[in-house]
Amino acid sequence: MAVKTASGEARAIPGGPAESGSARQAGWPSPPDRMVKYGIWLAVVTRALGDRRFQARVITRAIGAYALGSLIKNNQARPMRRAARWYTRFGARKKLQRARQALEPGKR
Repeated sequence: MAVKTASGEARAIPGGPAESGSARQAGWPSPPDRMVKYGIWLAVVTRALGDRRFQARVITRAIGAYALGSLIKNNQARPMRRAARWYTRFGARKKLQRARQALEPGKR
């Protein structure tokens, strides 16, 4: 990015992309900045993992998610089994009716 001066010349903005190279142009922070950011995240994660309340929350949510998933699965499976059973019975009834009609003499 450049700023036009009164004489029409373009000059670079301090700390801008023209000054810092290709990494700054792409929007990436410098390596020391990234290392600081990673260090902060590492400290936060290790502190959170050592906290008993955090562990209890994570375990409780994992159990709850598993229970909710199995509940949803069972609620979907039961209607499917019921529908399959109904279609099986209905289809069997029709077959029995056709067989009776075929066996009865004189009716067609």
